[in-house]
Amino acid sequence: MLLVKNVFLPYPSPSPAAASALSGSVSSAYAHGFRIKVAVIATETDLGSVPSLFNKPDDYAKFLGQELRLYYIGPLLIVMPAGYGLYDGGRSTAAERKVLAGAQPSGSSTDELTTSAAAVVRRLVAAGALKSKDIKAPYVAALSASVKAGHRARLNYAVFDDSGKTRERLAVRDRSRRVVAKWATALRSTIPTKTYFVSWNVPANAMKGLRFCVAAYDPSGNHAAAPSCAPVAVKR
Repeated sequence: MLLVKNVFLPYPSPSPAAASALSGSVSSAYAHGFRIKVAVIATETDLGSVPSLFNKPDDYAKFLGQELRLYYIGPLLIVMPAGYGLYDGGRSTAAERKVLAGAQPSGSSTDELTTSAAAVVRRLVAAGALKSKDIKAPYVAALSASVKAGHRARLNYAVFDDSGKTRERLAVRDRSRRVVAKWATALRSTIPTKTYFVSWNVPANAMKGLRFCVAAYDPSGNHAAAPSCAPVAVKR
């Protein structure tokens, strides 16, 4: 869940008001240029294959942070009836822990845990305690396409970053890697569950052997060493 979203809610679900409060506080963190993912764990059931880590929030924070590290390295907050856990890819969480010193959830129900999580995130944002360096490049995948010479086509791709924002440079290249067409997007919000595209007026003389390539950048300038490329089949 946290690969594509910034909040995990327990089962049974908290009230819409509690869920909205947490979602809003996390959105506010991103609006201020911070990053954070939050998992609210009310029972052992919420832990799936590792129920032994229930009420061990720091241990579970480390476990979950290591599972997410291919796509996210940044502040991770775990909320359990026993308290709060923090992990940031093995980096110091001293600033966050200072803000949360002595804090405890207001109760053990799903609503109490979720509203407590929302309050904690607001405190972290207000204190400026989420200044964690973004070191992960965006995930980007160009998708293969079939186009018709002389017609308009859509070239699709997927992209997301743990900051919630990306910009892309895109190109169609021929067999010799010569650029046939190119585009660039401005920095904007992107989400993992959406497919993005650019429109291309395919030349009437378009040749075979084309490739669609996408390079993605996050607000910190992180990017993959090489763009993602996919074949473009040309039909006549």
